[in-house]
Amino acid sequence: MTKFVFTIISLFIIVLFPLTLIAQEEDIENLQVGVVTGTQLLADIPISHFEDADVWAAGMPVDQGVIFSMKRKGRPLEVPEVDPQDGTANEYVLGVKVAFNQRGHAHFKINPPKPIKIPGITKAITLWVCGRSFRHRLFLHLLDYKGTEMILTMGMLDFVGWKKISIPIPGSIEQDDYHNTEWRGISYSGMSVKCDPRETYGLYYLYFDELRAITDIYNEEYRDEADMQDGW
Repeated sequence: MTKFVFTIISLFIIVLFPLTLIAQEEDIENLQVGVVTGTQLLADIPISHFEDADVWAAGMPVDQGVIFSMKRKGRPLEVPEVDPQDGTANEYVLGVKVAFNQRGHAHFKINPPKPIKIPGITKAITLWVCGRSFRHRLFLHLLDYKGTEMILTMGMLDFVGWKKISIPIPGSIEQDDYHNTEWRGISYSGMSVKCDPRETYGLYYLYFDELRAITDIYNEEYRDEADMQDGW
């Protein structure tokens, strides 16, 4: 009887999870940027264009390999040459090169100089990634409004060329204190990659561009100008 129940639960999980992922992707596609709806105003804002990629840092345990990161000229063809929102020229990407020491479990992380605060309440994050069809997995590192780190999986890197990856931000991540709209918003603190031990050999190249957020900035846009400032 116990074995039968376990089998039913396993089948339920296998069927449910793909449906959940599809629903999340549809939610991202249906987010209406620029439309004021009730008390919501969604905006698509850049977190980083990676034009400052030369000041980002990459690291991994020395017994697993050697990692380099640098600014490389290029961009996905779907990304405009100049960002229409802030006028930034999209000329460079963040390039990462890993030389593995041996086959086995390995991981590495890429960080900005300091965490990047995202205004408003973030609904989704998108990132352009150029892969080389390795079965490594990419993770997103965020800080909630209290500064607690949260790690979300962005998926496998088993594709060739540029691909835009989108991830919804779950409601379980605390983004604000409803008593005070000043203390709201999450921060982006970096990315990490967990390597497939079967493919930790030779050289591995990875590139990133256009890290963006779809975020609700209604309170920021329509805040009472006479409101008092706390934190004194």
